[in-house]
This record gives sequence, C-alpha cells and structure tokens, in this order.
Amino acid sequence: MSTITLYASKLNQMPSLILMLKRSVGFYGGDLDEVRQLARSIDSDVCDLEDVISSLRSSSDTQTDKAAALDTIQADLEDFIEDTTKIDSAAAEAIATAEEDFYDTYDYLRPQEDSFWDGVGEFFNDVGKFLSGSWEIVKNACLSFSQWCKDNELFVLAGCVALLGGLAVLGTLIVSAAPWLPGVLLLLKEGGSLLFDNVIAPLGTLIMNSPLGDYINDFACKFISEMGEIINTEWFGNIVEGFVTLFGPFIEVGKIWMKHHLPGSDFVAGLIGAEYDPDTGIYHIKQDSWQSWGPIGYNDGYDNVFRRGVGATGNTIGVYKQEFTVDGQTFIVWAWKGDYMNLGAGAETGIYQSTGDGFHYTTATEYACDMELILNYNGEQLFDYSPYGDEARWNNGAQWWVNGFDPSHQNINADHLDSTTIIDFNTMENGREMFYALEQSVGSDPSAQGGTWTFDDSNGHLTATLKW
Repeated sequence: MSTITLYASKLNQMPSLILMLKRSVGFYGGDLDEVRQLARSIDSDVCDLEDVISSLRSSSDTQTDKAAALDTIQADLEDFIEDTTKIDSAAAEAIATAEEDFYDTYDYLRPQEDSFWDGVGEFFNDVGKFLSGSWEIVKNACLSFSQWCKDNELFVLAGCVALLGGLAVLGTLIVSAAPWLPGVLLLLKEGGSLLFDNVIAPLGTLIMNSPLGDYINDFACKFISEMGEIINTEWFGNIVEGFVTLFGPFIEVGKIWMKHHLPGSDFVAGLIGAEYDPDTGIYHIKQDSWQSWGPIGYNDGYDNVFRRGVGATGNTIGVYKQEFTVDGQTFIVWAWKGDYMNLGAGAETGIYQSTGDGFHYTTATEYACDMELILNYNGEQLFDYSPYGDEARWNNGAQWWVNGFDPSHQNINADHLDSTTIIDFNTMENGREMFYALEQSVGSDPSAQGGTWTFDDSNGHLTATLKW
C-alpha cells in the first residue's frame, strides 16, 4: 500500500479548501470596506467614529495581507502535492514489486484476508447459513440418537453381538460355498506383508537416506504446515463439528464396541498404530507408527480438529504446551488429556522440534528417552505406563511420545482427569542441556498454564515431572 494514497482524496482537496478560505477572507475584507464607507457617512456631531474607521481600515489591510499569504501557501502546497505524488507512486511501485517476494519467503506472515482459503471459509459459512434451518433439525435428531445410544448401552451392545453373530453365519455360508477363499485371503495378507517388508520398506529407507530424502522431508513439512493453517480455521472446525455430529450415533456405537473389546476392535485401533495390552486393558500407540515420521509432527491445526470433534460429542480435551530453546533450536513439550472418541479416556505427552516457521513442529524421535505416564480419573488410577528397557519395543522402550488410552472409560471430560508425565533426561541425547533449558523456560512460576513442574537434579538425577 503506498504511503500517501490512503489519504490522497483528502490531500488533493487542500488547495481548493485554501482557495475557499482565501475567498472568504476577500469577502470579509470587502464587507469591512463597506462598513467603513457607511461609517464615514455618519455625522460626526452625532457620533465620532474616527477610531472605529481607523480600526476597520487596519482590519481590512490585515485581511488583504492574509489573502496574499494564502495565495503563496496555495502555490507551495500544489508544488508539494505534485512532488509527493511522484515520490509516492515510485514507492508504491517498489512496495508492490517486493510484497509478493516477501510473502513467498515468509508466507506465514501473509495476511489471512489475502488467502484463497479465507474465501473458501466464507463460502462454507454462507452455505451453513443457507442450510441453518434444515441443519438444526438434522443436528437435533443426531444428538438425540447419540444420547439414546449412551443411555441404552446394554441394548446397543446386544445389537452389536447380534450383528457379529449374523456376520459369522454369513462368513460360514461364504466359506461353504467357496472353501478356497480363506486360503486366498491368507495368501494375499502374507504376500502384502512380504512385499512391504522386502520391497516397499527397504526402497523407502533407501530414498529417505539419499539426498532426495531431505527434499521430500522439507516439502512434506511445508505442505503439512500449510494444511495445518487451513484446519486451524474456524470454518474448518465447523465442518469437523458438523460431520462428528452427523455421525455421532455411529461413533457412540463404536465406543461401546471398543469398551467391550468386541472382535475388530484391535484392527480399528491398529489403523493409528495402537496396540492392546490384555493385562491392563489399555491401548498404547507404538513409537515406530506412521506418526513417527518427522514431517507429520504436530501443530495447532491438529488441536483445532481434536477440540471441535470431541466437543461435538459433548466431551472435552485439555492441552498443555511448554517451549524451550537449546543451542538455537526450539523444542516443545506438548501434552494432552481427555476423551479420545472410541479409545476412551486417555493422555499423551510428546517432545517436538520447531520447523522455524512459527507454527509447525516435527516429531523429535532422536530425543526419545525414559518417559512415564500416569493417568487418574476421579481419583482412580487408570494406568501407570513406563515401557523403558522393554527390548521388544522400539529402541529398547524409549519414548518420544508416551501415551495411553482406556476404552473402558468412555465419554469423560478433561477436568476429571489428572495426568502425570515423568521425563528422565539422563536417558536422552543432549539430556543435560535439554533438562536445564526446560527448567529455565518454566522459570519462577512452575504452576503456569494449569500444570505444575518439578525438577530434580540431585544425586545424579535429571528428572522433570509435569502434573496437570
């Protein structure tokens, strides 16, 4: 935006305003002359107006001088406006040329109103307003059905069991008609596993370890960050809330299905890399799941979807963040607790590293360490998870993202959960510097943001504990 253009119309009016002022001065001077002539016609025997006439003559001369001065000001102002307009036009052209280059380099600073996605948001908002009447009817029906599922859990459970029985009968009939089908399906499954383990995975590792891998990572980070900015908008949150409300009854059925660990539960949870612990009844997402790929990371857009989706079911989540800097690199401890849809009551704590764009963070898998997570619900301990040293797990049980989910506790609010995360920095790469940087960032107020930190560096310990 050019410097003077904002007020060009007002500035250009100034010469005409001064001209009007000069004319007013001239009119006033003429009026004074007329009054002076009339005063002279008054008989001096009636009233001696010599002093008045002298005063009027002086005023008239003063107005004449002012009119002349305004002439000079008007001429100078016109020259000033002409010069300023030339300079301003050159400045506007330079700014317009450099603006796009600047936003190409620092795209996260681009004003939101200039974004294409802002227009998309306005479109969906307009559609929402147009359909608001019909949507309220559908919304209320879905919410009522969802609540009915919550209130009639045993009836829904019986329906799920009956459905499984029907599927079993159907499966038996299909196998009877095609006895070769189970063998084919098993062959396809084993063939897919062999293809992934012996071709796709090694090829992917080879590519990511080549110079092309850095390019892919950088591109993926920028792309995911851009997508995060989009899903962090209110209009996208409205869409998420609408879909979750619309499919609310199915979600509630899924929660009951997972709560009673019916067949297929582990398959559904496995889609996000979660494994079921039969001894504790808790799901934990593996450290080498697809979320461990650095560019996936995390940003506020994910939280926007998380909050709006969970909120549409009538439940809540809590989020805690604490940034700290080590050797010019910014890290963040990001923690969550609340309702996780069909996974039930859960909590997580992860360590992420900033990409430098002010928004997106990558997964800091190289900083995996001994992490322990404890979750309590209304005073009842749901789990105490500390896998470090388990050789059967990724990297000997080290955690960059410790998590746990209890499907037996569904439809809860974050305020009813107490989460404790213990991070042993002695087991982390560059752990000493990371520990003291985190402690310094927390500062003199260890209970900020609704969480309380304690730090222990006595007797060789480097342990940070977050309770919230």
